[in-house]
Amino acid sequence: MATLSGYITEVRRLLHDANGNFYSDSELTDYINAARERVVRDTGCLRQIQNFTVTTGQESYSYASLPQGQQTLDVLNINVYWGNSRTPLRYLPWTDFNAQLRYWQNYNGLPIAYSIYGQNTIYFGPVPDQDYACEFDTVVLPNALQSDSTVEQLQDPYTTPVAYYAAYKAKFKEQSYGESEIFKQQYESHVRNVLSTVFTRRLPTPYSVPY
Repeated sequence: MATLSGYITEVRRLLHDANGNFYSDSELTDYINAARERVVRDTGCLRQIQNFTVTTGQESYSYASLPQGQQTLDVLNINVYWGNSRTPLRYLPWTDFNAQLRYWQNYNGLPIAYSIYGQNTIYFGPVPDQDYACEFDTVVLPNALQSDSTVEQLQDPYTTPVAYYAAYKAKFKEQSYGESEIFKQQYESHVRNVLSTVFTRRLPTPYSVPY
């Protein structure tokens, strides 16, 4: 498992600053944490199920309402618990959602779909007619590494692009734009490699017709 000191050592080697003559540990720590967030944004690798209850008559909720609050980057799927059933909601783009499920202002019922409005607001349609426990499949931002005792939430191979993005930010800060661009290209190449290596074609069910 990657550690903060391991990341710092890797970044220093890329920057040819093994003795710390040009970059402090605190500066590199900031770049490393920014790089870890960028990896999650680009890959969606850090997913978490968040349990949350939607309430009667309330149509919309901000990401901040969820247990992970401001760490929530995206909502991928939502299941609503209804009796003994776990019902997946359809996702609709806002324009379709607005046209299909918001026409009747006073109609409440079991939600069948959701949409994301703007950057961080979730809408349910129809508006819930009672309180429903829900299961949110989300992408969340990683915790900031403060020391080696902080547990790294990213796992191999998603840790491999981190050092290149941190080095890109370090070189950009010193206005070495040519070198910074090389590190950024290396970062993007490593992200593509990671996504290609973790991709596995899965058969939805062995009993279905071939697709």
